[in-house]
Amino acid sequence: MTSDENKNRILYLIDLLNKASDAYYNEDREIISNLEYDKYYDELKKLEEETGIHYSNSPTNRVGYNISKELVQVRHESPMLSLDKTKSVEDLESWLGDKEGILSYKLDGLTIVLTYENGVLTKGVTRGNGEIGELVTDNVKNFLNVPIKIKYNKHIIIRGEAIITYSDFENINKEIDEDFK
Repeated sequence: MTSDENKNRILYLIDLLNKASDAYYNEDREIISNLEYDKYYDELKKLEEETGIHYSNSPTNRVGYNISKELVQVRHESPMLSLDKTKSVEDLESWLGDKEGILSYKLDGLTIVLTYENGVLTKGVTRGNGEIGELVTDNVKNFLNVPIKIKYNKHIIIRGEAIITYSDFENINKEIDEDFK
C-alpha cells in the first residue's frame, strides 16, 4: 500500500473500532463480533508500527471505556493496565517481573477492583478507563461469591473479572420474561 492508502486504512480502522467500542460499552450492542474487533485491532496496531503513524484517538492508545457521568468516579491506586491480548507465557512472566500472578482462561466480563481494609470490603470499583473507575460498592456487595469480610487484616486490593455464566444469564432472562407477561 502507498503511504496515503496506509493512512486512510488507519483512519478507517480507528473510526470503525471506536464506533464498535462505543456501541459495545455505552449502548449495550455489538456492531462487529469480538473476533472481528480483535482482527481489525491487530491490523491497526501492525499498520501503526510499520508506518509510525499514531493518532491520539486510536484504540491502541487506551484501556477500558468512557466513564459514566452518573456514577461516582474513583481514581485507582495504581493504573489498570492491559496485557494487550498476549498469548505468550514468556510475555506474561516478563510483565509480572518479581510479582506473583495467577494465569487463567480469558473471561469476558466486567473488571472489578475490590479494596479490603482490616478484613472488610470497603470499596468496589470498575476498571473504567484504567486510571479512573466507577464506584459500585453497593452492587458488588450483592454478588454471591464476593465476601464482605475476609481473614486478612491489612489493606489489600484484589482485581478480578465479574462474570455471569450462560446458564445463569438464560435463567435471568426467563425470569424477566415471566415478570413482563
